[in-house]
Amino acid sequence: KEREKEREKEREKEREKEREKEREKEREKEREKELEKDKESPDILIPKKKKLIIRKADPTPEPVLPIQSTINSYENKLKEMPRYNETFIEVLERLASLMSKKGDYIRSRIYTKAQDTMRSLTEDITSIDQLNGKPNIGPTIKEKLKEYLETGTLQIFEREKGKPEYILSEIYGVGPKKAKDLVEKGITSIAQLRERQDELLNDVQIAGLKYYEDILERIPRSEIDKYDAIFKEEFDKLSSADSQYEIVGSYRRGAHTSGDIDVIITTSDPTVFTRFIDALIEKEVILEVLSRGKTKCLVITKLRGEKFARRVDFMNTSAEEYPFAVLYFTGSKTFNTVMRGHALKMGLSLNEHGLYKKLPGKDKEEKIATVFKDERDIFDHLQLEYKDPVDRIDARSVVVKNGAILPTAKPIFLKKPNDKTLKVREPKQNKSAKKEKIIKEVKVRKTRKNKKDNDTILPLNSAVEQKPVPEKKIEKEQVEIVPVVPLETRTIAKIELKKTKKLKEPKQNKTLRNKEDKVKDIKFKKEKPVKIVKMTSKADAKKQIKLFKEKGISVLQDLSEQQITTFIIVANDAYYNSKIPLMTDNEYDIVREHAEKKYPDNETIKQIGAPIEKNKVTLPYNMPSMDKIKPDTNALFNWMDKYKGPYVLSCKLDGVSGMYTTEGTNATEPKLYTRGDGKVGQDVTHVLRVLKLPLEPGYVVRGEFIIPKKVFDTKYKDTFANPRNLVSGIINSKTLDDKTKDLHFVAYEIIQPLLKPEEQMKKLAELNHEVVQNKTVTELSNELLSDTLINWRTNYEYEIDGIIVTDNNLHARRDGNPEYAFAFKMVISDQVAEAKVVDVIWNASKSGYLKPRVQIEPIRLGGITIEFATGFNGSFIETNKIGVGAVIQIVRSGDVIPHIKSVTTPAEHAKMPNVKYHWTDTHVDIVLDNIGEDETVLEKNVTAFFTGLDVQGLSTGNVKRILKAGFNSVPKILKMTKIDFEGVEGFKTKMIEKVYTSIHEKVDNASLLEIMAASNLFGRGIGERKIKPILDVYPNILTTKESSEQKITMLKEIKGIGKENAKSFVDHIDGFLAFLKECGLEGKLSGKAVLQNTLTEEVTVNVDKSNPLFEKHIVMTKVRDQKIIDELKRVGGVLDDSIGKKTFVLIVKSKDDVSNKTKYANEHDIPIMTPDEFIAKYM
Repeated sequence: KEREKEREKEREKEREKEREKEREKEREKEREKELEKDKESPDILIPKKKKLIIRKADPTPEPVLPIQSTINSYENKLKEMPRYNETFIEVLERLASLMSKKGDYIRSRIYTKAQDTMRSLTEDITSIDQLNGKPNIGPTIKEKLKEYLETGTLQIFEREKGKPEYILSEIYGVGPKKAKDLVEKGITSIAQLRERQDELLNDVQIAGLKYYEDILERIPRSEIDKYDAIFKEEFDKLSSADSQYEIVGSYRRGAHTSGDIDVIITTSDPTVFTRFIDALIEKEVILEVLSRGKTKCLVITKLRGEKFARRVDFMNTSAEEYPFAVLYFTGSKTFNTVMRGHALKMGLSLNEHGLYKKLPGKDKEEKIATVFKDERDIFDHLQLEYKDPVDRIDARSVVVKNGAILPTAKPIFLKKPNDKTLKVREPKQNKSAKKEKIIKEVKVRKTRKNKKDNDTILPLNSAVEQKPVPEKKIEKEQVEIVPVVPLETRTIAKIELKKTKKLKEPKQNKTLRNKEDKVKDIKFKKEKPVKIVKMTSKADAKKQIKLFKEKGISVLQDLSEQQITTFIIVANDAYYNSKIPLMTDNEYDIVREHAEKKYPDNETIKQIGAPIEKNKVTLPYNMPSMDKIKPDTNALFNWMDKYKGPYVLSCKLDGVSGMYTTEGTNATEPKLYTRGDGKVGQDVTHVLRVLKLPLEPGYVVRGEFIIPKKVFDTKYKDTFANPRNLVSGIINSKTLDDKTKDLHFVAYEIIQPLLKPEEQMKKLAELNHEVVQNKTVTELSNELLSDTLINWRTNYEYEIDGIIVTDNNLHARRDGNPEYAFAFKMVISDQVAEAKVVDVIWNASKSGYLKPRVQIEPIRLGGITIEFATGFNGSFIETNKIGVGAVIQIVRSGDVIPHIKSVTTPAEHAKMPNVKYHWTDTHVDIVLDNIGEDETVLEKNVTAFFTGLDVQGLSTGNVKRILKAGFNSVPKILKMTKIDFEGVEGFKTKMIEKVYTSIHEKVDNASLLEIMAASNLFGRGIGERKIKPILDVYPNILTTKESSEQKITMLKEIKGIGKENAKSFVDHIDGFLAFLKECGLEGKLSGKAVLQNTLTEEVTVNVDKSNPLFEKHIVMTKVRDQKIIDELKRVGGVLDDSIGKKTFVLIVKSKDDVSNKTKYANEHDIPIMTPDEFIAKYM
């Protein structure tokens, strides 16, 4: 702040100089004007050497500019007025975070958008009135900002921060959903959660809980300096000449404290990153590895002599991306936001990976070819003044090279510009045969032989090979233009001509007025047929389909191209030509999308539909399918760059697609077809007797055969799996029965005549067709489409599986799926998206509990690719039928692990574990039947034993290596010699000495209680906090001769030990005794079993009962002081988690803290102290 004040003073001096220059220029201009006037007045003689006389009658003229004293006075007032920009940003950021923790992602996004607006403002906000008219800041937000200025807080902050959900969600790895789940299970405090952590948390969450208090502490700059020295020393040992290393974040910006430490490295040797992390683990700087990959490693660290453990993120990037990563992760967030906005104005996209530009003819943005050696190169490319990290403060820090501050009052990154579109004229109809102006629509150009012309608009049953016609002949002949459904480009029609002999005439289309005119010198050519690969084994394909439904996407990854082709052919045939499909729609989509991605050139896979087996007919017009928009939050904007709107939204009906024609000869005898494979369909004209569609001649209409949801639920739900299967059966039936009366044909497109999509909908209504639900909009967003999809999916009378989005302009018809329209099938926004489940992966915990991890099709959410989400527990998977093909809503907020918000479409069957298992008594979790035989459980238990005893060098990585060497149990590892360790991969002399010494030192000094807790042999949820009170009351419970029933009864009388805990403890006594014997630790049974604990009121004989803290109950809130905790143990004090009448002192982090505990303390006259005050008075 001091540096900013100094810089502001310097800037003020420069501005004053500029203003003085401007005033001098103005005075000079005035003098020049006076001289010019004198020269232009010849009648006025200027007397020489005469004094200037000022008439007393004339009033003193007002100065043109304010006098200097006025300017100074005004500027001083400005200096005295507070700047609220940063305050408002902080309040909005806290509100967004709070809403996210509550699971209210819509309001969280609203506050985030308002925060983005505030970040983009370069002016000083000194009054809330200045926010009037600013985008994304409405009356409600302004009221909250006003409340904060008046009170220094918000009611919602005070109300929410005392709730258990809020406190629990601050644990690393615990999101709002998990926090709510914990509260529902009776967890209302950190202490309670610690007692049941093995039962309720995964490994990452347990680590987050273990270091909960430490992670909340800010890291002083001096401590990060120490980390910097250690990291750099280890990195230099491994790095080469091209390696680089940097601690980024607020530390690099000169902050006095930081929340965590972000480290970025780059090197040409891909093994350096792995060896660098291993070196820090070996050095015992890294305590816990939360996640580890090739490019990122999230850990918890602690330096010797330091009080707190810290969160550190290591990132490994390429030399090409290193400058961008350093720039991005240095911040500040506001600086980054405005800099990205500036890049967008230049037609570029800036992120932590590079600069990207949308190139002509390309669907995606591509990285620009420029090589950037450092941050300064990026600033230069964007024509910005380079700013040192300490100067990257806010929007005012982003300055273009000419010195002008960027105009970012309206944040351009929030919304795509709504560019105006050119009007496309509709083709004029021929009023008479005499007029030949239509020839102007024909473009004559030379083309290569056999070149395919995608822009030709012709009926599908007449393929054209165009041969040239002399130019004179074209002027005399009239070419027939056959308009079709509006599609791809905005040109109306083009027919290419080649200079060869005459061509055959096409069939005449009776919807045009000039019936006698014929196209001469044009020959029709059949399209090149699509080669369909023959099936190798239909039976094998069905087996593979069944296997895929059971085991997920991993089955597809093992199939060859021929096998997956046959797979799709068999599935298509069953889907389109039978009453019972082999897969659900979502399962089929997973297979198809996987195949298209893996084999993009396979024509069979691209083929839509299946060959018709009966009543075959070549469709008069092609019936293409719709491409689905990519599951990426940016995909919509990329499409909108090409198609400017307006846009027609309509329901994507989930029935059987059909075509109805009254064109030409069908005017008196209408025809009705199914879609088939898009080119060859089935003649189902007999169904018209029941449907009774409009008979207006000259129209070709596309629609959907479908049955209302209510009708299906009332009459057919018990007989048919879904409405689509019923409709397919009705259509394929040769006879008409009562079910046919419930069939509807809902129209959604006019193929003939040529109309814009919005005009088609209106015309269909005029013709008395039943028209699909639709609306026209001028702007699109993922949120709008998602809300519309949810609304229509819930309230529309028919089943739908998405929304069709169409550019409302004229487009030429082309082969293949249209680019001008797409299907929006899954909800997606900045933090919530729908995705299909491709697998459920079950992993065993150290207690043998199987925890589900749900694999989804990759989606881009908030700029991050997501492929997995936590599945909570077995009951959640089973109850919600989460399996292959299910559609789920994924939520991701900040760095919280993605989790399942809800299930949109259940699978046919939940995907449960393929190993033997049983349910817990509550039917919530699944447990392995043979826990001892599972390698994952073994590894986790061995790791937990040694980390629980704080053995140095035996974290997950080294334990894996030891197990791999054949020492696959705790007893075997305890009996290893130094020579045995030499056979373990990666173990050298120094590491062997450290691990061997630490194992024997820690185990020898461990108490029975510590060995029992570390062994994890007494059942889930029975750790040190449960075992301790048992040993306090019954120190010899392991060896006494009572029966199991008697011991259970004894243990149930102990406070905090319920029936389940008691039974689990007693049932596992024999197993633990066998473990001790195998380890050679039977001597622990005769040693002192009990360690001092703050939660017991029993004291040893050495305690000074005259100490003022003896048996006094102390509560700490938002702070954990180890010195005080140790002192309470020594003098017999009691550390409580919750405040009550027995509380002697409440210890707080700051006297400014306000919570339910401080309110209770004030109401009941309980002293409130900071740790320093408590130590000074009692210690």
